[in-house]
Amino acid sequence: MFFANSNDRAGAIAKEIVEAASVDPQNEGKLVMVFGTPELADGGVLADEETDLTVKNALYYGRIPMQKVYAERTREVVVDKGEDKVSAVDDVTKTEHYVVETWINADQSRAEVIDSTAVRYENPKPVNLSAYHKTGDLRVAGFKVSTAEVIEALTSSNHGFTPDELAKSCGEYITRSELPLVPTVNENGNGILSTGNDIGDVQVSFTYETLDSAEAVTIIGRQKGDTLTLEDDDVVSMSEHVHLGKLTKDEFLSDISDSDATDRKIAIGFIVVGAVLLIFSLGFIRRR
Repeated sequence: MFFANSNDRAGAIAKEIVEAASVDPQNEGKLVMVFGTPELADGGVLADEETDLTVKNALYYGRIPMQKVYAERTREVVVDKGEDKVSAVDDVTKTEHYVVETWINADQSRAEVIDSTAVRYENPKPVNLSAYHKTGDLRVAGFKVSTAEVIEALTSSNHGFTPDELAKSCGEYITRSELPLVPTVNENGNGILSTGNDIGDVQVSFTYETLDSAEAVTIIGRQKGDTLTLEDDDVVSMSEHVHLGKLTKDEFLSDISDSDATDRKIAIGFIVVGAVLLIFSLGFIRRR
């Protein structure tokens, strides 16, 4: 939507914005402004549905089974440096295919066979183990928000489990998998379930992220149930939805007016410069 002057958009917002302390059904569909500190509902408890693992104060929990397979890659190889031996401007290259060992999701599709120049690589079949992800119920003044939307206000840390913890909580999961999974540690020192490190082997990692602290934020969004939609709106842009600290409606509207006025001055400046350059170019052409 185009606004004729810097006060038009602020005026349009002022007509519909509502300051709220919590979720109110009467504000459904309205532009709502709330203030509060992001916090996790129910203590941020996340339970793994297939193991006995439970974490608290968690923004995220993930269980990710990976399998080691063969995969084909390509790279450009220089076959002739050309006349310019320093730069690559006239290099002659060819595409080279090669095969690597890599980890992918255990149930992910893959090439059954990869025929290399002298070797035929046969991949293991996918394993019926799916990834499991769960996010905490993060809220501001009762409204659901995602971690990404208020990331600047959050301090968090990542965690794993010890092999002993996995052995204690994953017995039934290991039995159901019908794989010889053994609790061990990966290169980062975090506990995993593993069958080994060769082609076809499976490793299941477990990780979670906890909320350590949070700063208060002001959020402006259109109310939809108990969420605020934070997307480009007719009047509010993506960068204007979340603000660190307390922001009143009057301060927000003032910032909108100042920002729009600055943007308009810059746009006018570009137009003037463009016009001057055009006039100069026309004069130069006529002189020729």
